[in-house]
Amino acid sequence: MSRRNNQDRVSTPVPDASPPPPAVEQQDNTFSFVVPTEFVELPSGGSFYPEDHPLHGKTSIEIKHMTAKEEDILTSESLLRKGIAIERLLQSLMVDKGIKLDDLLVGDKNALIVGARITGYGADYRTSVSCPSCRAAQEAEFDLLELETSKCDPPEGVERSAEDTFFVALPHSGATVELQLLTGHEERQYLSNNTRKRKKKLRESSTTDLLKLLILSVDGYDDMESINNLLEVLPVRDSVHIRRVYEQISPDVDLNQDFECQSCGYEGSIGVPLNADFFWPGR
Repeated sequence: MSRRNNQDRVSTPVPDASPPPPAVEQQDNTFSFVVPTEFVELPSGGSFYPEDHPLHGKTSIEIKHMTAKEEDILTSESLLRKGIAIERLLQSLMVDKGIKLDDLLVGDKNALIVGARITGYGADYRTSVSCPSCRAAQEAEFDLLELETSKCDPPEGVERSAEDTFFVALPHSGATVELQLLTGHEERQYLSNNTRKRKKKLRESSTTDLLKLLILSVDGYDDMESINNLLEVLPVRDSVHIRRVYEQISPDVDLNQDFECQSCGYEGSIGVPLNADFFWPGR
């Protein structure tokens, strides 16, 4: 609202001696468009994050719909070569810039990936898959809106601590290991180690590398030497048990959907492949 002076309140206005300024036609060429946002449900429900974390106690995370800016990220040859295009995309889409992708639990990050794909290219996802039975390659179509989330469901005998870690008694060796839920930081570290070993043609050790990230302590000893000593003699049955327990305690997106093979008639479930087609349909 403009402010009125004393002259505005008298019955006879006093003319201004100075000529009025020339009329200037102002034109706003700015295209005003508000990018819509969506709330993506977090499989963790905000659990497992410390009290000072932006997602502590939060059940969802707000992301923007993809725009041409995000497509530039996806097509950046530099980011693709470095393998960080998806990470940069997700960081760009998060409305709360105080949330760091590396601090997200892996399951919450997966939910974010699926949500971003839906806002950008829709829920219908057609890609090539291999039949689990006959290995025949064929086209399959998935509805990403049908994906469900799996919550933390510790099996009998697994104890959750006040620090949101899990104590697991191993069935064969009898040792008790303490497990943690992995974040984007540990996942990136795991994938980076695997890539480095392949490039240098070193012996791959993906199973033990994963277990080193999952296990925080062995029978109360939290030093790396004790953990390495366990892994040197860990029976396969115990290794499998740890990974099965982790699947049950880790909140995540259930990527499995019904599948029927057109070649051999196999009917079952198959995991939605998060390959290059996921964000680059038709490439």
